[in-house]
Amino acid sequence: MSSTIDLHSHIAWDIDDGMPNKEDALVSLENAKKDGIVAICSTPHYVGGQMNDEAYEDIHRRQQELAMEAARFGIKIYAGAEMFMDSSFLSMLENEWYQTINNSAYLLCEYNVQRDIHTIQNHEDMLYEVEVRGMVPVIAHAERYFHKGLDMEIIDGWKEQGYLFQVNRTSLQGMHGKTIQENAWKLLEEGYAHIICTDTHRANGHRVEQLSDIYEEVEQQFGSVWAQELLYKNPLRILNNRRVRDLKMEDKVQKKKSFFSFGR
Repeated sequence: MSSTIDLHSHIAWDIDDGMPNKEDALVSLENAKKDGIVAICSTPHYVGGQMNDEAYEDIHRRQQELAMEAARFGIKIYAGAEMFMDSSFLSMLENEWYQTINNSAYLLCEYNVQRDIHTIQNHEDMLYEVEVRGMVPVIAHAERYFHKGLDMEIIDGWKEQGYLFQVNRTSLQGMHGKTIQENAWKLLEEGYAHIICTDTHRANGHRVEQLSDIYEEVEQQFGSVWAQELLYKNPLRILNNRRVRDLKMEDKVQKKKSFFSFGR
């Protein structure tokens, strides 16, 4: 079983809509160990209107508690956040209520997944505000903002700016509907994706600490080089504040048939 690293997880308990209690967090850590996950970045939601100095410190303390518990399972916990980009996003940046992945230059950012990207005003400006502060936006579950299929003009614009694309395991498995699944596979197949993560919220169900299944599928369809880059090497580069590598098309295994002919 290959080792993997998960950079998007709500495994820290009782601080957002993720893990509801410590017991479930411990179950998730045990499952992660069995699955071959060697490191997890705790990325609780940071939402404007809900964040202040006290909440910021509470999150830090809980992440430290999580790290101590995870050490018993041989799993390394890193601290980060998933920044919600809305009208109050700028105030969070100005108050420094944000947390990059392991104090690197990389900041995990999300839009409202209930809305199509075309209906979100100033969505480009929000990413720019991250960039001008010397950080690199990692766009959380990028596939989920395009409800009618990917808008390649927007996708290419993000790529040209050097933004990173994070794809959810559950999106690739069809847990968020066919369109989102197709978006996710297209981002992979055309070399846009940089990392695949769990977006864990619970100890049981779909959004759990598991990556081995999608690692195997990516390896079967695209080859071991791409699987390693997406699920271990690029996440490790981000943790170490190094430049992330784009997927090289020459490393891609040629499929005999399209992804969407495999029972999807």
